[in-house]
Amino acid sequence: MPYLSGVLTGIGLTILVVFLIDHLGPEPDTRDIVNWDYVGATLSASVEKAGEEVRQEVHEATAPDDKGSSPPPATTDTQ
Repeated sequence: MPYLSGVLTGIGLTILVVFLIDHLGPEPDTRDIVNWDYVGATLSASVEKAGEEVRQEVHEATAPDDKGSSPPPATTDTQ
C-alpha cells in the first residue's frame, strides 16, 4: 500500500509541477509543455462517458424483475 500511495503522489506532483510551469512561467507567450485544452476536453468526455455507464448500471440494477413478480394466470373451472 505504501508503494501505491507513493506512485500516486508522484503522479500528482508531476502533473502539478508541469501545470505550474505552464501557467506561471516567466514568458507567457512560450509554448506550453502540455496542451491543457485537449486534456480538459478528454477528461470531460471520459467523465461524461463514465457517468453514463454508471447511470445505466444503476438503472439495470434497480429495475424491477419481471420474473416471478407477475400474478399467476387466472384459471377457470369448467365442470
